Amino acid sequence: MEQVRGGATLPGMAVSYGDAAAWAGVVSSVVFSTTALAVSVRSLRHAQRAADAAERQAVAAELAVPPAPPPVSWQAELPRSRRPMEIGTPYVIRNVGNEPATGVTVQSRGFKISEIEGLDEGVVLPGASFVVVLMEWISTGSRTNEILLLWDGQTLPVGIALPPRPPEPPPIFVKTSPIIR
Repeated sequence: MEQVRGGATLPGMAVSYGDAAAWAGVVSSVVFSTTALAVSVRSLRHAQRAADAAERQAVAAELAVPPAPPPVSWQAELPRSRRPMEIGTPYVIRNVGNEPATGVTVQSRGFKISEIEGLDEGVVLPGASFVVVLMEWISTGSRTNEILLLWDGQTLPVGIALPPRPPEPPPIFVKTSPIIR
C-alpha cells in the first residue's frame, strides 16, 4: 500500500491518476493565466496607442479651428471706382470685426485728411465702412502707408495699413494741328 502524507505521494512510490489530473489542472491554469496576462498586456499597449492618437487628433483639431476675430478690427481697401476730378487718394476703411465700433476718430500722421465720408456720429457697424480721402503729397511730399484709428475701448491709436495706391494714369494729350486759314 502507498503511504500518503498531506495528499502527496512519497518518492519511489507509484503515482495515481487522481494526482496526474490535479497536476494537469494546475499546469493548464498556469498556461491559461499566462496567456490571459499576455493578452491583457498587449491590449493595454493598444489602448495606450489609441489614447495617444486621440490626444494628437484633439490637439490637431484645436489648431485647425481659426481663432475668433477680435470684436473690432479694420481693413483698408481702395475704392472700386473713383469720382472724376477727385483730388487726393480715397481709401475705404472697413470694420471686419464682429461688433460695432463707436466713437471712431481718424488721426493723421504727417498728411492732410481732405474728407471723411460715412462716419456718421463715429459709429461703424460690422461689415460697414467709411471713406477717408488723403492729401498726402501736399503735406509731406511723400505717400503714407498707414492711417491711425481710435475708438471707444481702445486706449492707443491703432495703425491700419493702407494698400498701395495705383499709379496715376498718364495725362491725355490731344494732338492738334495748326489751323490754316
